[in-house]
Amino acid sequence: MIAVIADDFTGAAEIAGLGLRYGLKVEIESHLFSESDADLLIVATDTRSKEESEAYEEVFVITQKLKNIGCEWVYKKTDSVFRGHIYNELKAMLDANGVKKALLVPANPEIGRKIKDGIYFVDNKFIHETNFAEDPEYPVTTSDVKTLMRTNDRDNIKLLNANSEIHEWGISIGEAVSEKDLIEWAAKIDNTIIPAGGAGFFKALLEVRGYKRKISVNGENKQFGEKFLFVCGSAFSKGKAAFTNLQNCKRKTFPMPDAVFNNTSQSKDLFKTWEKNVINAFDDNNFVILEIDQPVVRDKKFAKRLREEMARLVEHVLNKVEVNELLIDGGATVYSIAERVGLNKFFPVQEIAPGVIRMKVQSRNDFHITIKPGSYPWPESLLDIPCEEK
Repeated sequence: MIAVIADDFTGAAEIAGLGLRYGLKVEIESHLFSESDADLLIVATDTRSKEESEAYEEVFVITQKLKNIGCEWVYKKTDSVFRGHIYNELKAMLDANGVKKALLVPANPEIGRKIKDGIYFVDNKFIHETNFAEDPEYPVTTSDVKTLMRTNDRDNIKLLNANSEIHEWGISIGEAVSEKDLIEWAAKIDNTIIPAGGAGFFKALLEVRGYKRKISVNGENKQFGEKFLFVCGSAFSKGKAAFTNLQNCKRKTFPMPDAVFNNTSQSKDLFKTWEKNVINAFDDNNFVILEIDQPVVRDKKFAKRLREEMARLVEHVLNKVEVNELLIDGGATVYSIAERVGLNKFFPVQEIAPGVIRMKVQSRNDFHITIKPGSYPWPESLLDIPCEEK
């Protein structure tokens, strides 16, 4: 069995999509996982939203548990643009496994994310000049890769071009500007090295180890349910652009009230009104949209409270309405909702587009969750689901 530790839920789902593509039996679980008969077990955490010490401890414990259930190899899925506690989490895996070196290859050239000469580029732009500079929890203020690691222990980090050998200790960061670079890095991995990085590097590892692609990405909308709840928890414009298209189709949209966003004295009453309006909307509509639609606030605690408010609303709606399809934009939002609703085991069934994964849950056969990273676009095939007003 292959195991993956992901620092957020959409990263876990992105890896799950690759597993489906390569014909693997895939399972996603929260950190409260047990033994599994899956070919690919993905542990979805929310360590990106936690403090450094908490992230280290959680990854250390998960790594030890995975050792005990006997995995063929373990991959650390990190954010491809260095959000989160990447250094601390890799150090936790090194300590738990008793090994000295890790290779981190976060670049994903297939979607325009490249590292060259120590600089990170997104679609040929410096990363700090893109929307990632507006991230409310991890705003990107530089394109220097070592600085993006957010640690003072720079001597333990080695930046390597594709022709270099992996250092005998510490964390090596492999540059990559092409799929060929990813394959070359993957070929250097053995059982003395912890592999880590984005989805592109994981795919390269599968190919180097002999796995063959068996299923194409499937954008066809097969057997979707009747009622959809669409939750936008991301600050990124690519997610919001999709909602503009949906609104043009006369589907009902409910932004977070100002009082709830600002946590004023009226927030309790206006939350109840918000909840009532959303629930009542399903009487006349098949597709209901929730979004924050407020200015980005760069504060972790503030962002956490907003996720919790959105998760609380989703829980109340699901308790009153038999929603068949829950679509969520943004990994931290997915985790908050899953935790609030009590979901901890997921079975991916369809990769609608790269990073856009539809999953069953353990308790309901007529309920699916489709999720994606906030910075990825929703595929047009999904946005064309017919759901006219009743």
